[in-house]
Amino acid sequence: MSNLVGQRLGDYLLEAELGRGTMGVVYRARHEGDGKLFAVKALIPALAADLSFVTRFMREASVASQLKHPNIVRVYESGRQDQNIYFVMEYFPAVTAGHMLRERKRLLVPEVIEIAAQAASALHYAHVEGRLVHRDVKPENMLVDRWRHTKVLDFGLARIEGMDGITRAGAVVGSLYYVSPEQLLGRKLDGRTDVYALGISMYEMLTGQRPYRGQTLTEMSDAILYATAIPTHQLEPSTPPDLERIIARAMARDLSQRYSDAGQLHNDLRALQARLGGAPRQEASQPGADATPSTWLAEKSGPSNQEAQPRTLRSTFRPSSLEPATNPRRPPRTEPR
Repeated sequence: MSNLVGQRLGDYLLEAELGRGTMGVVYRARHEGDGKLFAVKALIPALAADLSFVTRFMREASVASQLKHPNIVRVYESGRQDQNIYFVMEYFPAVTAGHMLRERKRLLVPEVIEIAAQAASALHYAHVEGRLVHRDVKPENMLVDRWRHTKVLDFGLARIEGMDGITRAGAVVGSLYYVSPEQLLGRKLDGRTDVYALGISMYEMLTGQRPYRGQTLTEMSDAILYATAIPTHQLEPSTPPDLERIIARAMARDLSQRYSDAGQLHNDLRALQARLGGAPRQEASQPGADATPSTWLAEKSGPSNQEAQPRTLRSTFRPSSLEPATNPRRPPRTEPR
């Protein structure tokens, strides 16, 4: 893919590449009118001919633009210029919790509680106000700045109540390590599937390990459905018993034993945080606080951000949703990643 640094998309001059994924590349961009910084995500041109990818990309922009919560990355506008399809987001200097894990192997108990509490607040808002299920909650989709302010991103796989899907009926979407048992079984999903994924993420952030593992799709699926996870205190002795109970309840297989909504999870995490003495003190020298992002996030050496004024999403490109034909005999198409 050609690098777009130095080029303009709409009113935005792309100054630096911040990172890239399977679908798009994110750039730090400056608005030519007021000079403020934004992040611009551009779809990889090779995918622009595939309507399913285009639909997912533009759905991410459309869904996120409707969510106005301090712990969700804001999306302001979308557009198409020549072969480039893109959308504009707030510029948030941070790294992902996944990046922090790769750098430090595991996170401290107060950090796990703080990050998860903010993520749970964001998910509860999305479930109640946005009437959607994220379906791809994982450490890589939680941005954390040096003060541990956390924002959830990537709503490209979100399932919206009353809206046609873009995935095959019964198909598994998202990263398999975090997929809930009910999704593997093809059952109807609600916000509890995101609660499960956040529970798995908490387990991983705390211990440095995922609770269920497998070398193949079948092994991984069987582990999610039947294996017993090692208690967190055996992998991380500093785990408070109450936090272990919270994580176990969040990732319970039985829906009746899991938190009924992300708001309850958030409240329990905040109550535990208060009992343990409040939020962690953020020191500039703390490992990972100044880590150079390997994802689409702001570079440490980049210019400081100026507060972006909220904009109404304007789109010059609105694809129709695509619902592929259902094939009940085909197994879920996903790979552990």
